[in-house]
Amino acid sequence: MDIKKTGNIMKKTMKRLLYLLVLNAVFLTACKDEEATKKVLDNNLSEISKLLLEKSGIVSEVYTDTTIVVANGIEETEIHFLKKDGLTTRVFILKVDLKVPGIKVKVATPYDSPGYTGQTVPDMAKYIENANTKVLGGVNGDFYDIANFLPRGPLHKNGVVIKGNFTPSVSLPQQALSFIGIKKDGKPIIGYANEYDAVKSDLKEATGGGALLTRNGEKVDNSRFAVALDPRIAIGYTEDDIMYFIVVDGRNFYNSNGATYSDLSGIFYALGTHSSINLDGGGSATMMIRNPEADILQVRNRPSDGRPRAVAHAWMIVSEN
Repeated sequence: MDIKKTGNIMKKTMKRLLYLLVLNAVFLTACKDEEATKKVLDNNLSEISKLLLEKSGIVSEVYTDTTIVVANGIEETEIHFLKKDGLTTRVFILKVDLKVPGIKVKVATPYDSPGYTGQTVPDMAKYIENANTKVLGGVNGDFYDIANFLPRGPLHKNGVVIKGNFTPSVSLPQQALSFIGIKKDGKPIIGYANEYDAVKSDLKEATGGGALLTRNGEKVDNSRFAVALDPRIAIGYTEDDIMYFIVVDGRNFYNSNGATYSDLSGIFYALGTHSSINLDGGGSATMMIRNPEADILQVRNRPSDGRPRAVAHAWMIVSEN
């Protein structure tokens, strides 16, 4: 036996074993560091992000989230996350507590008039502000006929019925299906189009809408609609009078890819809503808040049109003296 050769083999074997032990130690340390980093990230996430991770069924990982306290009872959270289908998404969630005195949710129309025309959400806000009313946030409202700005569904504003019926579109069956309103007692309500007449006289503010997303706390199956990933606007409410206004950006692969009805249902289910509804979206989807630092109206999302588009009407969150 060649003792010298055997010794060299043993030395090489020991070096390899030592290398593997060091490599394993580095790997275990990296895993622990990654786990610790994830715990830190999770601890720094907003409660809304945690709910989406745990209950929405669509969120794989949250990259970042930022919450702005707009006013007492009103918070806006921007969340950048990875969906389970591998697509990056940005969602803007405006949480409004209707139990806070002075906070109201109202319909706005272009130039604060009942006529059918178009105006951007930020410009509509300027026309309804006065010494007693301050706009704190807003999104665009129901679908409408782009040829004449006629809303697809009903339109109530400050107790006045501007339009009291539905105008369906044969080519767009996902429109004119439902309504969302604020009743005279200040409570929100969402229902199907065939339920509108029964509550019409009790609605102070109202617009029509598209597909219901959640109802009685459960997700609604909208698989009958052939809808793609798109920028979306949706509103929902909980049984304890919390309203959520949601805008999902889309049509930009690297920034945000939009959402389906199923995605929105998952988000509203995670937020614990009683009912929620899809509204107008697409290139005009706009989320606006009053920036508390600068005290100016600020568009928070990135409309895929490049800037806010003139729309038929909007939903506004206001404070009233």
